[in-house]
Amino acid sequence: MSNLVITRGNAAFSHCAFTFDDGPMRIPVDAWLDALEQGGACGTFFLTGEWFDRYPAKAREMIARGHELTTHTYHHRRMADVTKAVFFEELKWAELAYQEATGRPVPTFMRFPYASYREENLEWLREWNYLVIEGEDTVDWSGPPSAQLVERVTPKLDNGSILMFHANEIAKETPQAVKSLVHHAHTKGLDMITVSDLLRANGIRAGERSWQVRFKPTLSNSFLSDQWKSVADEDELRKLAADSLEWGNPKAPTGSGAYGKWLQELSMQSPSDGETRFVVRSFAGQHWAYVRASIRGGALILEDFATKEAHADAIAYILQWAAHEASTLGCEWITSTQDMRLIHKLCEQMGFEAEIVLQEG
Repeated sequence: MSNLVITRGNAAFSHCAFTFDDGPMRIPVDAWLDALEQGGACGTFFLTGEWFDRYPAKAREMIARGHELTTHTYHHRRMADVTKAVFFEELKWAELAYQEATGRPVPTFMRFPYASYREENLEWLREWNYLVIEGEDTVDWSGPPSAQLVERVTPKLDNGSILMFHANEIAKETPQAVKSLVHHAHTKGLDMITVSDLLRANGIRAGERSWQVRFKPTLSNSFLSDQWKSVADEDELRKLAADSLEWGNPKAPTGSGAYGKWLQELSMQSPSDGETRFVVRSFAGQHWAYVRASIRGGALILEDFATKEAHADAIAYILQWAAHEASTLGCEWITSTQDMRLIHKLCEQMGFEAEIVLQEG
């Protein structure tokens, strides 16, 4: 078997990994999370790009709760049957969905749907420095009762084992089984860790990949410069914090003390060592958007932005501001790692030359 395929961890360590494929589409994933967390365990979830696009808030929540997420292609295709072009398209779109949902680079390990691949697929994966994670098939994809699943899987719980479960409608008995299996793992003295931690114990450090959209600035006659102004004082910042907290911005906190936390976040310097911009779009006595950007290496980098309205046209106003600002500054490119696919499509419609490319470094 290729050294790209990892089937278990280091048997010298008392740990194992609970892994889950697919992602529920019609039932919540919370039952799987609760089953793990009640026993102090964490899981690694191999999820499709479609899932990340449907549930970005849940993806961020799962990471915040200590679980690990990575990709499982975009459409759950049987990859042994696809062309090389489709193969890389599935990987790329899954990566973009993951990155847009989580705001994080993509771990370079995955699992093939149906464990279906051919040797040529592994050579293609090598081009992107990927690993494939396999392990002990629990056969929960057949929908067995939880007691049967526990009986089948308990003997497979040992040092370095990787257990392959599913998180979907068919495997609805799996959460109940996982509760018992977590208990059995503790009884055997096993810690339940993420795949990344298991790989590190094997002396393997998985890589990461990160994409960005970039487009060339073009001045627009429709740019409404009078609607944009810098966030120049504390009063403006406080009003923006109060207004934007209601926009459903995934980066904004919720719950008790949300306003204070969000005000502090907006007060922080842009995460760059270059020159910065912090502007808001305002009219009719309201804030409608904000942008935090930096200028570095001949590019205007959109570090963070949000809009009051959820539709795509609200982003178009931000792109117009960015094009005007970049042209004024003499920047060659405007870049963003946020809403990359939407920005790319809008740029096509607005006549901006745009592309989605891997970030260097």
